[in-house]
Amino acid sequence: MKAIRYHQVGGPEVLRWEDVPAPTPGPGEVLLRVHAAGVNFADTERRRGLYDAQAPLPRILGSEAAGVVSAVGSGVDAKW
Repeated sequence: MKAIRYHQVGGPEVLRWEDVPAPTPGPGEVLLRVHAAGVNFADTERRRGLYDAQAPLPRILGSEAAGVVSAVGSGVDAKW
């Protein structure tokens, strides 16, 4: 799958369109096939290293998403 990630903090120039492994949902999690994602002010602050700076890199921006649940982890009702 593809993702826009950054490996260092900075301006928009640090963003990279990359291949990443497809995730597997863990216990209590769902995997969402994203149809639309939003990047908000908090995301730009994260990218610049001004918010949540202790989180490990690389990171994927986007804390808002809409899509379809494509897999569920253990403990999640399969009706999702």
